[in-house]
Amino acid sequence: MRTNEQLRQALSELLQQQSLQQISVQKLTNTAQLTRGTFYLHYKDKTDFYEQTEQQVIDEWFAAARTVIAPNGKSVSGFALGPALRYVDQHHQVLTVLLHPQFTQFRPRLQQRFERELLAFSQQLPAMATEELPVDIQIAFLTSAFLGLVEHWLDDNRRYRSEFLAQSFRQLATPNVTPLAAWFALVGTDIARRSEKSLT
Repeated sequence: MRTNEQLRQALSELLQQQSLQQISVQKLTNTAQLTRGTFYLHYKDKTDFYEQTEQQVIDEWFAAARTVIAPNGKSVSGFALGPALRYVDQHHQVLTVLLHPQFTQFRPRLQQRFERELLAFSQQLPAMATEELPVDIQIAFLTSAFLGLVEHWLDDNRRYRSEFLAQSFRQLATPNVTPLAAWFALVGTDIARRSEKSLT
């Protein structure tokens, strides 16, 4: 297990009993069964650990969800809902921790990443796809809807399967109504595999 993963797990465990301010490097390393020297090889201090962890989780999530789609016959980057939601499922502890209000920077950083990716996607679409609904409104709606759904799913102990959640999101946010919703691709889900089979 990587040092950061051990520390993430330790942080999740400690936050069940204490506030963020009460957690020291010593408590983190003891819980993770690491030495303080190992911690300081990777991080300047506790704040640096938090910031790097936030960025790593965002980067890992987007890497897991990276896919190529062709909404208008031209290949562009998309966000595969199946792998994205499986990442949330597999890393639910750290995401629940980072989405907690104690981590004041994580959600805004995550939201900004979604907004940047959706803006880049919008620039690949024909102008008519963004004429009726302004791009900024579509981006704000889709970002808020997706992150809100993920937070609800985590708060609800992931009661639904990730495939069902992916399908539900795409039913609620359809590209017919919100053209930028095509960025959220039903790739890597049972639904997508069934759809692919029905085409052959």
